[in-house]
Amino acid sequence: MATIAELVPEARNRAYDMTRVLRRLADGGEIFPIKERFGRSLITALARMGGHVVGFVASQPMHKGGACDADGRDKAVSFLALCDSFNIPLVFLHDVPGFFIGRDAERKRVAGKIITWMEALGMVTVPRVSIVVRKTYGQAYFNMGGGGYSDLLVAWPTAEMSFMDPATGVNVVHGAELARRPPEERAGRRQELLARWELDTLPYGAAARHLVHEVIDPADTRDVVIRFLALARSRSAIGRHRLAGWPTKF
Repeated sequence: MATIAELVPEARNRAYDMTRVLRRLADGGEIFPIKERFGRSLITALARMGGHVVGFVASQPMHKGGACDADGRDKAVSFLALCDSFNIPLVFLHDVPGFFIGRDAERKRVAGKIITWMEALGMVTVPRVSIVVRKTYGQAYFNMGGGGYSDLLVAWPTAEMSFMDPATGVNVVHGAELARRPPEERAGRRQELLARWELDTLPYGAAARHLVHEVIDPADTRDVVIRFLALARSRSAIGRHRLAGWPTKF
């Protein structure tokens, strides 16, 4: 049987089924998806870890590359309200290239939904654990519990953390410089900049600056989460239910 790390391809553009990772973390390999066929680029599911209920919020690279769309944002907010209202700790798993954008996304008021998600996340009072499995770019990093929005933030060695995909970032930041160079030099210089950018996105630098608490072995993920949640329960088992009256409607 493949290890949990082997379920996740290292290449950032290769898809895989995140539910297989969730089943490795859950007791007995069992998860209970919530709104499984709605907003499919984001997984929301209930499960048990160490005998206690948790709520998973995870990217799903099998759909839209894991880029969260407007429906996924509504789904996430509804799930946050559910878990906070019933004292269910939240476990986020990042593999998100950002938010799904375009004309249809604008029609569905994407920007406002992103902020609504952030407002709900900021009101959550149950314990929150965030795991960067592979890529996490831009604002989506914060919506998935990055920054100060989780009580424990850890990363796998395969994690990439940046404001955008390295290939796109090099074009945006260094495009003018590359354009000034002779054509025969551009490819080599771009590859040099890309290699430097990819090195900077690795989680070790973030850990050194205390932006993540620890870089962990993927095989230890389940134990790390269970131990942290046991510690959180010993301090307080009851949240403040700030989202109990949140107006979810779908």
